[in-house]
Amino acid sequence: MFGSKSVTLKVSGMTCGHCEARVVKAASSVEGVKSAKASSSKGTVAVKGDMTPETIEKVKTAINEAGYPVTD
Repeated sequence: MFGSKSVTLKVSGMTCGHCEARVVKAASSVEGVKSAKASSSKGTVAVKGDMTPETIEKVKTAINEAGYPVTD
């Protein structure tokens, strides 16, 4: 393992704490993700963990499937 890395993704459609929680839940469901923190005011989610290119793509897919388009 390469250790923990952080990636910040731009996510559209988040307008409240409930939206943030759904994005965090989707990102956190991906194997290799240790934590996620979403900000509706910034339109971002910061994801920490073993962030390989494959893991990042899985996180993007999970967030998109939750109804919040990743624009990054």
